[in-house]
Amino acid sequence: MPHDSVGILLGSPVIHKILSGKPTYERAELYFECGHRIGLTPVLFNLEGLDLTKEQVSGYVWSPTSKRYLRTVQPLPRVIHKRILSSSPKLASLFRKLGKRLFNPPINRNKLRIHALLRQNARLKPHLPETRGGNHWDAVPKMFQRHPVIFIKPVVGSLGHSILKIEATGDGRYLLQSHRGKNQSLSEDQLKRFLSKLFSSQRDFFLQQGISLAKYRGSPFDLRVSVQKGAEGRWEISGAVAKVAPRKGILTNLSQNGRAVPAKTVLSHAFPGRNPEDLLEKIYDLSLEICQTLEKSHPGFADAGLDIGIDQRGKPWFIEVNFRDLRYSFRSAGEPQMFQNTYFHPMCYAKFLLSAGQQASAD
Repeated sequence: MPHDSVGILLGSPVIHKILSGKPTYERAELYFECGHRIGLTPVLFNLEGLDLTKEQVSGYVWSPTSKRYLRTVQPLPRVIHKRILSSSPKLASLFRKLGKRLFNPPINRNKLRIHALLRQNARLKPHLPETRGGNHWDAVPKMFQRHPVIFIKPVVGSLGHSILKIEATGDGRYLLQSHRGKNQSLSEDQLKRFLSKLFSSQRDFFLQQGISLAKYRGSPFDLRVSVQKGAEGRWEISGAVAKVAPRKGILTNLSQNGRAVPAKTVLSHAFPGRNPEDLLEKIYDLSLEICQTLEKSHPGFADAGLDIGIDQRGKPWFIEVNFRDLRYSFRSAGEPQMFQNTYFHPMCYAKFLLSAGQQASAD
């Protein structure tokens, strides 16, 4: 019996690296291994290989016999797992055609908007740091009236770029730290001039309450939680690892020299008198609630990497959602099963969508 086809929409540079055997964050062979287990044949393609007029894709499939990727032209897959962040009219047309069968669809990644959506859920409000638009100086002193530490972040951004941490040191001065680890002690006037110049740029920023994160061996950490839809079409946890900031660093991102460590190892160290399983259960419950809430306004949302902070009292806090989890934190932490889950569960969800479509056709 022939396998059903499922599309894996990747960026052109990523596909080029896969075909040439160069390292990339995508472990393409896992799509094929996981797909084979459940009767699916993935086809890798990019936007250039998508022809909506002919309703076909030009892409690549893995040949186990020749042990290489073979070019293929085939009808448009009925289900596509989108692994690019960009938006375009072509993608919008594809989403109109496939609906939820294109996951994740084009999503507005404005972090202020995401926080506003989550605040509508009363159960999530206690776990959301205070967040407000920040392209003007007046908002800064008001935030410092309530919080000793604030972060300034780009409204749309990733990998920790352009993030600033500002701490009021109590003597009329402020400690400014950049994502690159540079520290400056500034007076209020100096800080105002610095931020006014930043806010006059073409980029939008927001202010966020700083959370006093728990520490592992002296360094703050948060958790990357992979939440994906699976075989029954429901959200499930694929895995969680801790991301530990480098010495004297302000960010836990692996791209900013953070390191990935098994979650239970870090939680056991940070909270020696508590059961790490109980802490993880709280974190998982919060993560599932976040995804279920966002799904209400993003019907095709099905795959996320959440950054969840945990403060020194053990309370979890939402930091941000990544709509294309690069997944390598699980491999870096030495969690092979979790890493494989992040590929297997989307394939199971694709199978679920295909089966649901076949059932609808039969009805």
